[in-house]
Amino acid sequence: MTLRRTDVAYFVGLAVGLAGLLIFFWNLRVAMIGVDDFATIWAGPRAFLLGFDPYDPVRWRDTQVSVGAGQNLFSAVYLYPPWVTIALVPFALLSTRDGVAVWTLIGMLSAVVAMRGLLRAYLPQVDWAHGLVGLLLMISAPAAVTFLTGQWTFFCVAALAAIVLCLRAKRPLPAGLLALTMLVKPPLFVFAALGLGVQALWPQGPDPQTGRRFVRVAVGAGLATIAISWLIIPSWWPAWFEHIAVVQVGIEPVTIHTLFIQLFGQSGGWLAPPVLLAMVFAALQFDPRSDGWLPVWLTLSSAGVVYSNTYDLLLLIVPIVIAGGALSPRRRALVILTGAVLLLPVMWYLHTIYVRGYAAGVALLMFVIITAALWPKRREVRGIATSTRDNAGSSRP
Repeated sequence: MTLRRTDVAYFVGLAVGLAGLLIFFWNLRVAMIGVDDFATIWAGPRAFLLGFDPYDPVRWRDTQVSVGAGQNLFSAVYLYPPWVTIALVPFALLSTRDGVAVWTLIGMLSAVVAMRGLLRAYLPQVDWAHGLVGLLLMISAPAAVTFLTGQWTFFCVAALAAIVLCLRAKRPLPAGLLALTMLVKPPLFVFAALGLGVQALWPQGPDPQTGRRFVRVAVGAGLATIAISWLIIPSWWPAWFEHIAVVQVGIEPVTIHTLFIQLFGQSGGWLAPPVLLAMVFAALQFDPRSDGWLPVWLTLSSAGVVYSNTYDLLLLIVPIVIAGGALSPRRRALVILTGAVLLLPVMWYLHTIYVRGYAAGVALLMFVIITAALWPKRREVRGIATSTRDNAGSSRP
């Protein structure tokens, strides 16, 4: 009965959020087809499929026009490295209109399924949290912007949640393969990868064999993916590095560096490095075998990122749920409700007034709240499943 109530709450939250998306944003979404971020993502695989070089800086802008993505001409070469180009060739078989429909549907469904699994694992008895997270997954500002632009974020949320669930279930092979998703947008996962890797390899951890195999699979598959892609499209290097990696493309990034400049002027940027070091120092106070380690490091990955956008803040849902499973009811409510306020009214307000520079403050504040809430547990070494059941007051789902 309890699980049915939580499922009902989750799907009600999803339904309300999806209804909001369709009512308020459907016409805008249709109008953006062909000029959205998905068109830019789609252009590289489409060009490769048709025999063009996506990494030719002399011809790329003309190539985009010829393949049907002519209104996104801000980069000298394709924005993503060759493993993305090759992986997305199936979408290049479709038009941008059909491709974005399939892309969005698969992304949203994968995020819905993975997040339902995460909620059932970490908050199996907290009905209201299931409903609220379902709502956030659909109609929070980062979710709505992902829907409107056709960005990657639903896939990233699904992959991160699935990695955590696979490791929890002692399934290192799928967890390691899912980690390949991090190669799409490496800046988003720097501290997440470190947190997962350290916890997996920590001596006398809960399951050293599973952890070591996870790291071997993730590293091996990652290196193989890079090597094979490089052999297939050798022209990507150094063109992609020169024209994309070392150049700040697109709009103003959502980082704490941007936040401090927004708050204190150009001289405020120097605050970012010491604040980042302080966050890393705080995260290192947690024992890798404790229930607090993973949510703190996953939140740090969003707060300390060197390049991100507002839609990427949807990734905060994953550590919010994991942290909630390790906390007492009062602290759990504080973390989840604060996260909901930041991702819903606060982020919508920032989008409404077009002040993107403050968006990094959402991730920074979420890091402070999660770290403070979990601080008493930083040295508690217990099995994740045991602590979750004890704190949630429930049996295994």
